[in-house]
Amino acid sequence: MKIPTLKTPSPVKDGYQKASSSIKSGVAALSKQSKRLGGRRLCVGVTGLSQSGKSTFITSLVNQLSNYDRASLPGFAPALTDKLLGVTMRSLEDRGLKLFPYEQAYQCLTDNPPRWPPSTEDLSGCLLELRLKQSTSKLNPFSNDQYSLFVEIRDYPGEWLLDLPLREMDYSRWCAQCNAQYTQEPRKGLLGDWINVLQDLDPLDTVDESSLVAITNRFKQFLRDCKYKDGSLSQIQPGRFLIPGDVKDADILCFVPLLKCSRYTEGQLSAASDNSYFKVCEKRYKRYVKELVNPFYNNFIKKVDRQVVLVDVVNTLYAGPEYVDDMRQALTNITDSFSFGRQNRMTQMVSSKVDKVIFAATKIDQVVSEDHGAVRDLLALIVRQAYRNAQHQGVEPICEATAAARSSNEISNGSDKYLDGYLLDGSRKGYEHPSIPNRIPEGDQWDKFLSWDSPALAPPYGLSSKNQDALPHIRMDTILNLLIGDKC
Repeated sequence: MKIPTLKTPSPVKDGYQKASSSIKSGVAALSKQSKRLGGRRLCVGVTGLSQSGKSTFITSLVNQLSNYDRASLPGFAPALTDKLLGVTMRSLEDRGLKLFPYEQAYQCLTDNPPRWPPSTEDLSGCLLELRLKQSTSKLNPFSNDQYSLFVEIRDYPGEWLLDLPLREMDYSRWCAQCNAQYTQEPRKGLLGDWINVLQDLDPLDTVDESSLVAITNRFKQFLRDCKYKDGSLSQIQPGRFLIPGDVKDADILCFVPLLKCSRYTEGQLSAASDNSYFKVCEKRYKRYVKELVNPFYNNFIKKVDRQVVLVDVVNTLYAGPEYVDDMRQALTNITDSFSFGRQNRMTQMVSSKVDKVIFAATKIDQVVSEDHGAVRDLLALIVRQAYRNAQHQGVEPICEATAAARSSNEISNGSDKYLDGYLLDGSRKGYEHPSIPNRIPEGDQWDKFLSWDSPALAPPYGLSSKNQDALPHIRMDTILNLLIGDKC
């Protein structure tokens, strides 16, 4: 009987196969990053604090580029020098993102009467292909005379971004943070007597699910009041309690901060029964961070190369010092959550980081032109801590002021200047506003702002969607040049 020959594994052959597999993986990785290394694809994240006009900003950004040959873009070099040859918008379905609703938003702004587009309530995005004229190269006479720059724009609710600090915060610490915030104005006034309910809820008591649901619903109403009532606070957590997005399990959104936790030691809280308020809320808080916050950061935020942060400086100033301080802290927390820094090409093969951040004060059409510089200076002061954090990690943040869809006209009457625009009810109004300072007011300097009620302006009238009119703006061309000009 013939004995079959047994083939023994060859260390040399196995090593060759592993090396070959590693090389193929490396080549695939290099191919995947080739556009990034060549500067041919750029991922831009756009976020904004409450009521900053993010949907209108993205709509205007797409609109200005799409109408590059007709829009007023003197500050955007590729359009000014005729280097930009065409712009095409595509979806980002391959990235798992639904298409940003540009057409619907543009239709809102050009309706008769015009309307502001609805706020962002989920993840979306679009891919803009910019066809650009290639600079002539004597070294390569066979080079193509055109090339494409792909600009990926990612849109997401600002409220979700404000949850990122929770990644580094356990439940007990979050409860302590809430306790500190809720005992100070303006949150204390917004809570009213209901703060007693939160303060009296004993973490060690056995949970009553029906009571927890009722308290959570009341807590969500409080968060809505923080956003919409008597001004707009910036630090609102958990953000998904306001804008949940696609959440399958409602339990993950059913917990509240237990303000009484500070009365117990860490050991006492750890020893609480599994069906106590503390353990139930802690478990759901951990799920919230693990299943909603972390995936949002890993799958969405970490992909961003450049970030725009929109801030409604003017109306926050009118709200008062507490709102300005709250905004400043929120911006600091946001930038701490990003991974900033310049990278060499080897580092870019492994991961991407934000290499540029633009803080943009929005809605500057609500103040006269001579105050635009003051708004920008004031923004720089408000985000100073966030600015320093980003700068420390190697990035050069930029402060700008813009109006994505200019709603007012400036009228001069001798030495006096005032604004004229349409209100949301269709009536027309001319008004003067308090002069904007270039530094944060102190003491009784706040009085003129606290007594001022800024009119809510409608979008500009007279635009035609059929004629694909470009949206009138203030310094959107500068924003574009800062954002993608160097890549063109």
